[in-house]
Amino acid sequence: MKNRQTTLVCVTGQRDCDRLIRAGKEIAEKCSTSLHVLCVQPTSAGFETNCEELEYLRQTARNAQAEMTVYFNDDAALLAVGFIKQIGAVNIVTGMAEAPVNGFVQIIHRLLPKVPISMVSKDGTIYNICPTSKKQQKIAKLAMQH
Repeated sequence: MKNRQTTLVCVTGQRDCDRLIRAGKEIAEKCSTSLHVLCVQPTSAGFETNCEELEYLRQTARNAQAEMTVYFNDDAALLAVGFIKQIGAVNIVTGMAEAPVNGFVQIIHRLLPKVPISMVSKDGTIYNICPTSKKQQKIAKLAMQH
């Protein structure tokens, strides 16, 4: 699976996460990476998951030439970090944290400080957490030119 650099989009399973996939596609194209979408649902959601919304996001990912992976786990951030390492993601795209903040982005940034994170607001504005290495700064700078 770790054959070429990847931009990973983390979605929550809500229909409006399609904006994250579209932003991820733009970043992946600018950085010449493949695109992958990850959705981590709480374990308890296994019986209550809105299949229509997940199918809509899967189709949006497919239209962006991306594969979508769905996991059921109660620790979304740690599972995402493991997945990021597994696929060799060089960019991460998420939504903006709303109140109450669950720490998803903060945990990923703390555990993977050299991977740039682009957070997409509801209005489509992209905010970036940029790493310190020169190579990653170049990738983050390309992402910011959105």
